[in-house]
Formats: sequence, structure tokens, C-alpha cells
Amino acid sequence: MAIEHGSEKQVGRAETGAPLGRTYNKWAILVTVLVMTFMVCLDSSIVTVALPVMQKELGAGDEIQWVSSIYLVATCIALLPFGRLGDKLGKVYVFQAGVVGFTLGSLLCGLSSSLPMLVVARAVQGVGCALAMANNMGIITEAFPARERGRAMGFLSTAVALGMMAGPVFGGIIVSSWVWEGIFLINVPVGVVSFLVGLRTLPHVHPMRDGHRAGLSMLGSARLCFGSPEFRLNFLTMFIVFAGIGASEFVLPFYFQDAHGFTATVSGLLFLALPVTNAVVGPVSGTVSDRVGCEVPTMVGLAVYVCGLLLVGTFGIESPVVQIVLCVGLMSCGTSIFQSPNNALFMDSAPLEALGFAGSVSGLARYAGMAIGISGCSALLYGRMSAEMGRTVTHFVEGRPEVFMAGFTFVFHVLACVAAVGLVLTAVRWRRARAR
Repeated sequence: MAIEHGSEKQVGRAETGAPLGRTYNKWAILVTVLVMTFMVCLDSSIVTVALPVMQKELGAGDEIQWVSSIYLVATCIALLPFGRLGDKLGKVYVFQAGVVGFTLGSLLCGLSSSLPMLVVARAVQGVGCALAMANNMGIITEAFPARERGRAMGFLSTAVALGMMAGPVFGGIIVSSWVWEGIFLINVPVGVVSFLVGLRTLPHVHPMRDGHRAGLSMLGSARLCFGSPEFRLNFLTMFIVFAGIGASEFVLPFYFQDAHGFTATVSGLLFLALPVTNAVVGPVSGTVSDRVGCEVPTMVGLAVYVCGLLLVGTFGIESPVVQIVLCVGLMSCGTSIFQSPNNALFMDSAPLEALGFAGSVSGLARYAGMAIGISGCSALLYGRMSAEMGRTVTHFVEGRPEVFMAGFTFVFHVLACVAAVGLVLTAVRWRRARAR
């Protein structure tokens, strides 16, 4: 077996684990991985818009939030063990198990008739997501040579961002035109097709056959990866960016609908500036980084991101739509420039025998970063609003939009400062790279 246009090292590893003469197309591998990546990321956010409907039909109270949070909790807990399992048993095997688990969880969600059953089914979905997301970057890294890896990671970043950003839009369309169960049931045929296609397009190679140190423990993998200063720096900058993404996704809908007065439909359309920008810029950034190196694009991306955060922080109660779209788009442009080359640097800084573990750490940085970004943003927003009101505030104060705007501006100034720390770290990495 060979992976088309891969490095000689990659071809040599593959030849011992598959039938002779079998050739795998690296772009077919990429597309197969992207479809599943998009689907699991979409499902992490698509339920948000359907929660009010689920709450009414299932007769639930505030515990309905578990439908959303259990998915992220299960994913974060399972990521690292399944990344190591991919290194030990084979990344494609574990990835395909994730496709099966996620599809089964989706079916169970669609058939749920009570809140406890739905929460359990969402946990199954989260475990399936972890199986797949822990190994998608490792599969791509092994399929593409270093000179093309940035572009491949650009497409992966686009799939992740599109899935997370498009969830509320697709969810609103499905819930308004069908039933809430539909947001889960649509995953079933996609998952079945993805699994069947993967049997043909993905190289099922067992690492025990191709010389990997499959006996390496998860602790050993962690020591190998985090023993590298570059790996630690790449992890930290990725965590910072996704914390900002999570915070922005949390607070912007309140600005759009409560402070500015846009309808939910218009709010969803304004959010399209985020995934559209990422879909365009992500692959371009990856291609450029393949030509000029990854250090400068990551630094430029974070610089643009800091500027975008500062500009979004200048929004007022009556800011025009054009200003909103341009500034939010600039913010997304910064993260889009950053992600592709940083993903490539992240995987390149990991040892070969721990690629699966490294991919799971990347997923953990994304999900944990977003979760902490949301909780931190909420604390900053309502803390500043409470200070403005002179009493505890836990929601938008009707008739006092200026109170919300004080908290909104404060949040984005803090996010800009945190992102600036990431910018300094990337500048340090660039200087080290030049010194080498």
C-alpha cells in the first residue's frame, strides 16, 4: 500500500500493514475525515437553538442545559485516552469506531422520549466525537507530506469552524420546519455513508505491524509531547484562541438580540460572517504557510485577531450592520489565518509515535478552551454589569442596554489582552525559529 505523494517514510510504514499494490489517495482520506469532523463539530452547537423547544416538549426545567453540556464534558474526558488508543491500535480503526459511536448516539437522541434518555444518548454521541476527533489530525498528518500539510490543516480548520458556527443556523432551520429530533436524525444517514466510504478510502494500518512504539503509555506520550517547548507553546496559543472563540460565541448573540434589538433570524445571518470568512481564509492561510513557513502566518493571524477584538469592543447600541459584519469578519479572519499553520506546527512538534495523542490534545485545547472561555466571559460580563448597577445582575436588564454594553466592552478588551499574550508567544517562537 502507498499513500499518494506521501513522504518515503510514510509509504514505507504503510507497506507492511496492508495488501500489496493498494494505493490510497491522500485527498480522499482528507475528504472522508473532513465530513465526519464537520458533523461532530456541528452537533456540539446545533442543539443550542432547539433547547427551548426540547424543554417544553420534554417537560424539563433548567436541567435542560445538560443536553448541551454533557456532550462537551464526555468529549473532553475521553479525548486523551482515545488519542493514545489510536497510537496503540491504529488511528483509522479508532476513528471509524467514533463514526459508529456517534451515529448510534445520534439515532438514540432522535428516538429519546425523556430528558434522562436524551442526556445519556448525548453522552454516547460525545464519546463517539472523542474517538473521531482524537485521531483526525493524526490521520491527516500521516497522509500528507510536510510541504502540503499546512493546506490540509487549513481545510480541517475550516471544517471545525464551519461545524461550530453553522450549528445554530442549521438547527434553527430544522426545528422551524420539522421536529427537534431532526437535528439528530439527519446525522444517521451521513454517518452510515461516512463509515462505508471510510472502509474504502482510509488506510487501516495497525501500528504494531509498522514499527511504532505501540506499548508507550499515555503518560509516556504526554512526557514526549509536553517535553517539547514548541509543543507547549503551540498548545497554549491554541487554547487562548479557542477560549476567545467560545467567549465571542457566547456574548455576541446577547448583543445582537438584547442590546441592538435584531431578530433571531437576523442574528443568525450576522453570525454567518464567522464561518464564511473562515471557509475562505483558512485554506488560503494553509497554502501560504506551506510556502513561507508557519511561524509568520500564526503571528500575523493573532495580530489581526487582536485588532478585530478591539474593534468589536467599540460596538454601540446603534452600530450599523456594515460595521458589525466587517469587524466580526476581521476577528474571524485573524483566527482563520492563525489556525491552519498553528495546527501544522502543533502536529510537527509531536513525535511520530504519539501523533494520535497529540491530535487528542489539540481537540482538548479546542473544547476546553471554548468551555473556559464561555464560563470566564459570563463571569466578566455579569460581574461588570453588577458593578454598573450596584447590585448582583445575572441577566440583561430591560431598559438599560448601556449596562450590558459596559460589560460587553470590558469582555472584549480582556479578550484582546489575552490574545496579545498569545501574539507575544508566537513572536518568541518566530525568533527561536530564526535563531535555529
